[in-house]
Amino acid sequence: ETYRNRLNIIKLAHAQVAISLANEGKKEKGKEILQRFDKKVSASNLPYGMTSNRGNMHNAISSEFLRAAYMCDDYSLAKKISLSLKKDLRQQLNYYRLLGDESITDEQLAQNAYLQLEGKAADLSYRQSSFLNDILSSFQILRQVESWETEMKSK
Repeated sequence: ETYRNRLNIIKLAHAQVAISLANEGKKEKGKEILQRFDKKVSASNLPYGMTSNRGNMHNAISSEFLRAAYMCDDYSLAKKISLSLKKDLRQQLNYYRLLGDESITDEQLAQNAYLQLEGKAADLSYRQSSFLNDILSSFQILRQVESWETEMKSK
């Protein structure tokens, strides 16, 4: 856990540098930085999509790395990250759904989690109520990843 947190900080730093370079018009340099991290850190040791505590921080950091890949026009790396993130986030949402009414959609699950966090009546099971923040973060990150994919496909 400690090493993963440290590697995530390093991953986030790479993403932030690449984003800054892309904003300065130095996309190739940003792309090099992202690819260096991707080559040095094995996906088997630190996958892009991975369940974690603390508000899904691992996937949130990976989504920033994904944003950096898109900004630097590194679409092959972006695809790799996106597939890993979407797979993990969908698995998480499926798990949370299995704790209650399996027939509800991701949107309904997230909406109910939001309502319950706001102290309002929501249709969630007791077991789902333990994961309100995780349900919301999984849903939000997944929607962001899908939004970036759609945006890139339309270019």
